[in-house]
Amino acid sequence: MFFVDIDIGKNNHVASMMDESGKVVFKAFSFPNTSDGGHSLFSKLASYSPSPDDFEIGMEATGHYWLSVYSFLFEKKFLLHVINPIQTDGWRRGTEIRKRKNDIIDSVLIADLIRYGQFIETRLADEDLFSLRSLTRFRTYLMESISDLKRKVVCVLDQVFPEYQSIFSHIFD
Repeated sequence: MFFVDIDIGKNNHVASMMDESGKVVFKAFSFPNTSDGGHSLFSKLASYSPSPDDFEIGMEATGHYWLSVYSFLFEKKFLLHVINPIQTDGWRRGTEIRKRKNDIIDSVLIADLIRYGQFIETRLADEDLFSLRSLTRFRTYLMESISDLKRKVVCVLDQVFPEYQSIFSHIFD
């Protein structure tokens, strides 16, 4: 069994892998957040074992950047663990004396956390619920933006043309 962590970034991810004994097999394999990058990671993993059953892959739920690589690996039937960054920070404090933090250290550290199995997975919503939640949040953002812009227009109108209310019955119709 191999334990892999992918340290998530906006444009590039960094992967490290260790075996069951804790020996680092590779570290700091950087790949872009693209489908070509996903294929390069898949090729790298396949060079150690052709079966997705031989891998446990972990990643932090970092913004929305983890979603594309998660979806790619999920389709390839890998066992995936999404971990809250607060848990990995706690693991770091317990294992990393010098308080160092970078993509390479993080990817090895989280692979080790996956190997030990002492974590609670982030609960993921199903795809439909996730999409609805995203759409609802975006609608709320748009509505708040519209309201804010209307308040700003009224503020400017009150300053430069205070008589507008007596001439126009509705400003925004």
